[in-house]
Amino acid sequence: MRKALLAVTALLISTSGANALSISAGGGGWRENPEGWIEYTENNVYGTGVTSKTHIDVDSDLNLETKTRGEGWFKIEGVPFIPDIKFQYTAMRFSGSGIVNTSFTFGNITVPSKSYVDSKLEANQADITLTYGFPFIKTLTAGKFSANWGLNLKVIDGYVRVKYYNPATGTRGEDSKSATIPVPMAHLDFELRPIDLLGFEASGNFIGYGGSKFYEYTVEGKVYPVKHLFVGVGYRYQRLKIDDISDVSSDLKVKGMFAEAGFRF
Repeated sequence: MRKALLAVTALLISTSGANALSISAGGGGWRENPEGWIEYTENNVYGTGVTSKTHIDVDSDLNLETKTRGEGWFKIEGVPFIPDIKFQYTAMRFSGSGIVNTSFTFGNITVPSKSYVDSKLEANQADITLTYGFPFIKTLTAGKFSANWGLNLKVIDGYVRVKYYNPATGTRGEDSKSATIPVPMAHLDFELRPIDLLGFEASGNFIGYGGSKFYEYTVEGKVYPVKHLFVGVGYRYQRLKIDDISDVSSDLKVKGMFAEAGFRF
């Protein structure tokens, strides 16, 4: 029994408390390029005589523009017997305007062809990630490589608005939808520090259930020009596929390069 307790204690220490306490944080900008479609079918619009399309393309219909938005994070590692904790916030807001070539339905409005459309889409995100290290990897690699597993909880504060004016008929209309969507996901991340000056990191989150799924990944290279300070450049990708949650469906992809700076103690 004593040997078993010692083994369990050693495992817990190796996964959560073997390292000294570390605090890190960073902030920067992500060049967010949206692709895909969104659908808002209030009151089960299917089968009610609507003949226009309901899948609204964020490029050709909403003309959403690529934007650079801010993101930031704060992480605490190495507290014995509890997982490492990371908090992150990502701003995601798009807007667009233009003339549509095909009619589409959004909520309670049907936008005629050749209408002028003004649109807005938001999916601001707050993340909490809890992780444990895979046992002994960092020790066996003399601190140059680490791998972690855990749970990520992402809360998406979503909002979409479509407003139109048709100059041929003089008609206009507007509708919007907001929803807060919690998304729990499995998490993996890796870090390689071949030398003190240079580091490489990768992380990913995933969940899939029913017709919905969400996954994202990030790859980044970091340079530590001064002890405890870093600058990083990387690539981030997200896919949000929703199957009729609060009358909203989507298959959105947001991707692009990002840059950040921060500290690690």
